[in-house]
Amino acid sequence: MIDITSATTNSESKSKIYVRPAEKDDVRDIAEICVEDWKIAYKGIIGDDFLDSMNVDDRYQIEVKRYDKQFVATDGDKVLGYSWLEEADDEAADCEVIALYVRYNQRKNGIGRILMEHAFEHFRGLGKKSMIVWCLKDNLESRKFYEKIGGREYRISLHKWGVKDYAIVSYLFDL
Repeated sequence: MIDITSATTNSESKSKIYVRPAEKDDVRDIAEICVEDWKIAYKGIIGDDFLDSMNVDDRYQIEVKRYDKQFVATDGDKVLGYSWLEEADDEAADCEVIALYVRYNQRKNGIGRILMEHAFEHFRGLGKKSMIVWCLKDNLESRKFYEKIGGREYRISLHKWGVKDYAIVSYLFDL
């Protein structure tokens, strides 16, 4: 478990944010965070038909199969965000942050940075050298975040969600 004091919470008071391996009891929170973030952050980027089709129960069935590769950021017993970490199948990186999501009402409180710092530490501990993360090309907020914490734009590709292809961009991080 990583113990990091975040800069602030929405109430402007200091609080302890812990990062720990996800447990099965966290999967409902992970699914809620994922669906909420997609529906808010990707509105106008991803087609409404796809976003409208997302629901927590379906997402739970997906996330319950991989929670053993996820980490949650918590404040007490409240899950504020999560990351999904894997080895990478990429010529430029040997590890990857597959997903990084923070409850939408908790953004700008340093939780994403805490989860990324945990990913760096986790992968360094495994002897990894270079990490990759992908995000939607039109998701300017996420792109700015990854650049601010040292990511270098690497490659643009396409990914299909629903019936449409969307441009995604990767960022590399030296560990």
